[in-house]
Amino acid sequence: MASDTQGISFAAALGTWIQLLALLAALATIGWGARLLWQGASGGAPIGRPLWVCSAVVLAVYTVFAALPVSQTEAIEHAQSWSVIAVNLLLPITLLIISIDVRHPAGQEGPAASTERSGSLQLRSNAGVLVMLAGLALVVAIASRLLVVVSWVQAYVLPACMLLCCAKAWVDSRNLVGRSSRWPVRSMTAAVVLAALAQGAHSHAPLALSFMEAAWCYALSVMALVLLMASVRHTLVGWASAHPERLQGAEWLEQAPIGMVRVDGAGIIVHANQTQLEWLGVKSLSGQPWVQALTPPLRDQAPEWMERLRAGESLAFEQSIETPHGVRHLQTDLMVAPQGFDDNAFLLLSHDVSMQKLMAGRMQEQQSQLVSLVSAIPDLVVLKGVDGRFLHCNQAFERLVGLKHSQIIGRTTTDLALDAYLPSEVETDLQARHSLSPVVYEETLRFADGGYQGRFEITKSAIRSASGEVTGLLCICRDLAERSHARKEIERLEFFDVLTGLPNRRMLMERLEWSIRACKLRASFAALLFIDLDNFKDLNDSLGHQQGDRLLCEVGKRLIASVRSGDVVARFGGDEFVVLVEHLGGVREQAENHVRGVVEHLISRFNQPFSLDGSAHYSTPSIGVTVFGDNDVHSAEELLKRADMAMYQAKSAGRNTQRFFDPQMQAQVNARAHLESDLRHAIHDGELQVYYQPVMNGHGQLLGAEALVRWRHPGRGLVMPIEFIDLAEQTGLIVDLGTFVMRTACEQLAAWAANPSTQCLTIAVNVSPRQFRNAGFVDEVLAIVDETGADPSKLKLELTENLLLGDVNETVCRMRELKERGVGFSLDDFGVGYSSLAYLKRLPLDQLKIDRSFVNDVLSDVNDAVIVRTILALAHNLELEVVAEGVENAGQVDFLVSNGCERFQGYHFGRPVPISEFERLHGFAPCA
Repeated sequence: MASDTQGISFAAALGTWIQLLALLAALATIGWGARLLWQGASGGAPIGRPLWVCSAVVLAVYTVFAALPVSQTEAIEHAQSWSVIAVNLLLPITLLIISIDVRHPAGQEGPAASTERSGSLQLRSNAGVLVMLAGLALVVAIASRLLVVVSWVQAYVLPACMLLCCAKAWVDSRNLVGRSSRWPVRSMTAAVVLAALAQGAHSHAPLALSFMEAAWCYALSVMALVLLMASVRHTLVGWASAHPERLQGAEWLEQAPIGMVRVDGAGIIVHANQTQLEWLGVKSLSGQPWVQALTPPLRDQAPEWMERLRAGESLAFEQSIETPHGVRHLQTDLMVAPQGFDDNAFLLLSHDVSMQKLMAGRMQEQQSQLVSLVSAIPDLVVLKGVDGRFLHCNQAFERLVGLKHSQIIGRTTTDLALDAYLPSEVETDLQARHSLSPVVYEETLRFADGGYQGRFEITKSAIRSASGEVTGLLCICRDLAERSHARKEIERLEFFDVLTGLPNRRMLMERLEWSIRACKLRASFAALLFIDLDNFKDLNDSLGHQQGDRLLCEVGKRLIASVRSGDVVARFGGDEFVVLVEHLGGVREQAENHVRGVVEHLISRFNQPFSLDGSAHYSTPSIGVTVFGDNDVHSAEELLKRADMAMYQAKSAGRNTQRFFDPQMQAQVNARAHLESDLRHAIHDGELQVYYQPVMNGHGQLLGAEALVRWRHPGRGLVMPIEFIDLAEQTGLIVDLGTFVMRTACEQLAAWAANPSTQCLTIAVNVSPRQFRNAGFVDEVLAIVDETGADPSKLKLELTENLLLGDVNETVCRMRELKERGVGFSLDDFGVGYSSLAYLKRLPLDQLKIDRSFVNDVLSDVNDAVIVRTILALAHNLELEVVAEGVENAGQVDFLVSNGCERFQGYHFGRPVPISEFERLHGFAPCA
């Protein structure tokens, strides 16, 4: 009796613990199930079949009620039995639902699964869940109430049905894929089997209820764990589905330099990052077919690519997109990337390879250019690998061996049997590989193509990597015959004139230096002839430079034919030639006589016409000669200088003649050089002074003056213009000199304008042609007038007739510009220059000045008298004033007055004097 009591107490305690565990498991199941129901109803997780969650919750509710420790009254026992039956009914139902759900998860139902599963398993709305939950609870409650009073159903039928459900779930679990799918189903099956056995033995064993409660505890624990895992999984999947960009790092992906397109299993674009959209030039791709992420030429291949993706392959292809900035090349990878429950989703990842394509194209282009360049090199060029096989060769090497490029590449010298064409190839290759510097040697090569044979310089260099390892061999063969020809050509261009073929200045200077030394050693004389063609520029201007070049060639030939074979004929430059005549003996007089004969012979030959394209042309020479051989000459430059001075003396003597250099020429040149230097200092140091010569009328009244420059040299005293004006004109100093006179005269006009007795006086200033043609002449004159405040109407610029030899139109334009400001013009020395009546009519002149050469003999020479009368009549008809220059006596005045001349200038009225003397002599009587 004691033992039975202890057994019952132990069973009661065990039942209490089991009830407690069942209670905790039921509460946990209720909590996780409620959370999943809330997530499914609110759309937070993609739960399309919540019925098994509903049944689990209902089961847990009944378990809570059944597991509560209540007093052992009959009413409570009846209610608890009813709850036990309800729990045992719900367990197999929940087991079947879970096995079906795990076997066919969301998004993977096939046609068979759709037929097998009922529409109730597709519940999605909150209302449908609540209705099914209420219906399940009601059906189970009714069935439990009916079975409470039927003991044989509780003892046999209910356990049998539970075992059948367990058998079906166990059989279904064999088809499940993966341990994670089979584990919850088989665990629940085992728990339901225990519950079924406990239900069958309940009426026969006192502890059966405890065992059944233990089975419930185990089943509910498994259920709670399954619901926990499902909750976490659905939560993560739901968050990933709702925020896929956060899971994949959208902040980085949107700005990443790669394009990304996410596509679901149905081929619809879910998301495309900003980079991909910019490449495609669209704002959005979401909701469009995935082929829109491809270029049109690739869209036809999309179905095939989809099949290959479903088969588990990953694809890569290239596509090109036209953009406003040019063609963009993309390398696209196509790969499966499951998203949530969608195991068929995939990704398109695109990389911009435009730069790589561009660089590859440029490298290919550079390589092609390099190959073309090497092929165009006339030298033989060969590139070998480290194994001696030919990697590249140019066309010259192909001609050497008589093979085509394709027959040579990849073969060795031994393979091609080239020993006959390259005798030292193997030995020199080995030497070049072990040498740090190029191996250079000469060898005779015979070409298979054409049979050409020549001496070649061969250079072999080892090609090394950054680590110093030999990776190849470069061989260059250069024809020495071509180099020799090139050397001769360079020498010809360096020492000979390209046009005439005569020695040029450089060779002449070297030969002349040698001749000077030879004359000193042999005590003999030689001569240097400097020849300049007269009026060569006229030929170039009239017939063109081509005819001028032909004349120079003919002159060179005639010079060579006119001198001895040992004499040197050179072209010095332009139309200048030099002849070096040597071996003239040891007596200067004899040498000079011999050279004089040579020169006369040259002049006579030049007087014969030159034939240019069938027409005769005459060209005369001006020849300067210097004889050397004694100790007075030490350099070639000095000899050329002397001959050049003598040549200019010949030109001054009328051309087509010769002049020998003598020391007086040198003295004149030196004196001229000193005079030029002194004149430059005089202009800047204020040594120049303006003198004024009066211009009078027939009654002796002062009308104005002519400004004339004088030079007070500190050592030579007063220097007249005739000694330095020509030099100033030739050297360009006339511009600064004329500016000085112009400014001084304008300052004097401004001073006279302040005195009523002198304000009507005019001043004439001589302007040289070079000064007048200066680009800034007009602006300079007007600037001086404005700065000094002179009256431009009182200023007269005297021009010479030589000015008309230039551009007359330009001359007229400049004169009119100054004429518009009031400046007057006078034509000086009229009648002795280029006196064209047509030009005289065009020029805006105010005055003519009769040259003193006509006035001097006007009383004794009838011709001069007629010329003067004609000039006066012409000026009168043209309404021009006339000033007679060089008037020195009263008879000349009377003649000029009688013929209508009203203005005079000359020593009869006054010499040029400084301004102070000029003002003292004239006292400035009132102007007429």
